[in-house]
Amino acid sequence: MHMNAESEINEKERFAFGSNWLNFLKSLSDERIAEAEKSLLKMLGEETLRGRTFLNIGSGSGLFSLTARRLGAKVRSFDYDPQSVKCTEELKRRYFDDDPDWEISEGNALDSEWLASFGEWDIVYSWGVLHHTGDMWTALGNVAELVKPGGALFISIYNDQGRRSRIWSSIKKRYNAKES
Repeated sequence: MHMNAESEINEKERFAFGSNWLNFLKSLSDERIAEAEKSLLKMLGEETLRGRTFLNIGSGSGLFSLTARRLGAKVRSFDYDPQSVKCTEELKRRYFDDDPDWEISEGNALDSEWLASFGEWDIVYSWGVLHHTGDMWTALGNVAELVKPGGALFISIYNDQGRRSRIWSSIKKRYNAKES
């Protein structure tokens, strides 16, 4: 049986990323948004995203969806965590309320049929997300199919750094235990 994100969080099977992002939004400033814009353009080697399409897989706080939209891209954002979806929706409400060029939904990078309905995108962005799906290689294959010819698949996947990774895992587990 497949559980949803809320069930997995309640059963301590999944970290409550969305709760962290809700706290992050309290400290989000114009300066932070401007820095995110600069970093995204630099990483993509672009001067603008005007006229481009941007799919944000695992939108988290929504910061990079907001950034892409502010830079002119048509944006689609989704996250598995309903609290993260709420964060992204809040940023859209604050900066691009009722904008038809920014869609947000709850979804799963492992759902290949659902993803196929999105068509192809100029930029498919997934920062620190795919390795959390439980089946990273399937997720990576699914999202790679969404990149237009000549487009960019822009991802970050955390690697196992031995002792350092085990320490962070322990910290996350303790943090999660405090949440209940």
